[in-house]
Amino acid sequence: MKSSNLDLHKNTISEFHNNLMVYYDLVKDKQEQNKDFDSVVNIRSLILPEMTLSEEFIEDRTILRDKENGKPRNWGTKREWRDYMVSKGYNTENTKMYYVDHDNVDDNLLTALHTLPIKHPVFSVNIQPPGSVVPAHEDTWRIWRDKYPEEAKRHTFDNTVFFIVFLTPQEIGHSFQCGTTNIKWGPGDVIEMPYYTKHATANAGFTNKIVVQCLGIRE
Repeated sequence: MKSSNLDLHKNTISEFHNNLMVYYDLVKDKQEQNKDFDSVVNIRSLILPEMTLSEEFIEDRTILRDKENGKPRNWGTKREWRDYMVSKGYNTENTKMYYVDHDNVDDNLLTALHTLPIKHPVFSVNIQPPGSVVPAHEDTWRIWRDKYPEEAKRHTFDNTVFFIVFLTPQEIGHSFQCGTTNIKWGPGDVIEMPYYTKHATANAGFTNKIVVQCLGIRE
């Protein structure tokens, strides 16, 4: 149920994390109000440096993982979302994802990413293996809020910027969909989308699909 006390344009990111299901309701309204939101997906390119992904820094980020930091995962106000995903057939096996946390991203890659127009960034390298999907969803900026808790108390979602940087070529079977737009990409391509954009990815190919999720505040 929506709360008249929360407004995407006025309330902070931190405030919404006390009731994420309200956030999901409001972004759906935002999508209805901006039916042409697909058209604001912007393509730019980034010169990718020589880089390495050290296996010691790759962590499990499976979408419907049961545990976090060795303990049963606390879904909090996202439990309703989790239960809906499970009811549709999504599970720990078909939503596998791995990632490299911002603090462990290759230095050369970080230097390139910092050329993007973004303040207080969180750069996460997402590695999607063959046979895995990420169900259609809107991001909630949880990882960003955890890294910048004080900034999350100051900024609304309207202040945010959201980039995806593609690190690997698009193989047949690799897909990334923003709204109704199916993205075509090459290594170094960047897309920008509004925070309220529903998006989904899949890997029906035979090689890992690797992107960088870039969350932050617009310059």
